[in-house]
Amino acid sequence: MATLTLSFRRLPAPFGVEVHGIDLTERLDAVAFAQIEAAFNEHSVLVFHEQFLTDEQQIAFSERFGPLEQTIRGIASEEVFAPEIAHLANVDGRGQMIAPDDKRMIYHSGNQLWHTDSSFKRVPALASLLSGREVPPVGGETEFASMRVAYELLSPEMKTTIEGRVAEHSFTYSRGLVAPGLVSDEDAEQVPPVPQALVRTNPANGRKNFYVASHASRIYGMAVEDGRALLRELTELATQAHLVYRHVWRAGDLVMWDNRCMLHRGRPWDGHAYRRVMHRTTVAGDGPTADVPEVARG
Repeated sequence: MATLTLSFRRLPAPFGVEVHGIDLTERLDAVAFAQIEAAFNEHSVLVFHEQFLTDEQQIAFSERFGPLEQTIRGIASEEVFAPEIAHLANVDGRGQMIAPDDKRMIYHSGNQLWHTDSSFKRVPALASLLSGREVPPVGGETEFASMRVAYELLSPEMKTTIEGRVAEHSFTYSRGLVAPGLVSDEDAEQVPPVPQALVRTNPANGRKNFYVASHASRIYGMAVEDGRALLRELTELATQAHLVYRHVWRAGDLVMWDNRCMLHRGRPWDGHAYRRVMHRTTVAGDGPTADVPEVARG
């Protein structure tokens, strides 16, 4: 068990820090872990460099924050990996590169839409931890934007408008934005649409954020197109260029973010020329965040 002196360096964004003086291949003592957990709640994005983790080590560190989600088995899943590991790559489980026009890569291209992981689940995710195992020399970055920062930019009238609202989040809807019919009926049955609160509060510090992006398909109690226009407006506010952090990956990076308040998206790269292998663990959150409003039932 490692006793460490940690240091934190702000990212070039209105959120996030790099964490230095840590080796995540070792189990952290309670003091060091408490510092990391506090930084997570305060800064929302944590970047750890030179963390050459095995899947087992990544799972062990991730489990310190809570129980882990298991990967939804579908066309892009790889059964050779532990169910807690999402293998996000243009390389299959046998180490062979996957062609960019393969249906599995088209499916993964949905990750290039602004989203928050697992908002399409009844109990949405608390955190994601993404490990860069193989990274291309150019492209393939991950961008982050804070719905908590953007919430503070809202007018008092808009805060009142969205308070108490509930949105429907649907994995089938978001993947349909990539290609119609991309999610099979069998896979869709695993993740039926769910209600999520449009405004959420971090219980550790009381700070609020709105909760939107590509999985959010409509707002209950509003005409579908009006609700989608409001969801787009909120997403566009959060993802203004000057509010976005673009993470340029180095092999061995581990990036952890708060899915309750952060949006993220992957950026494209030359999948013909370069391998990109990322392993994600996802910490389950608390929930549900909302129920379907009475006015929308029946």
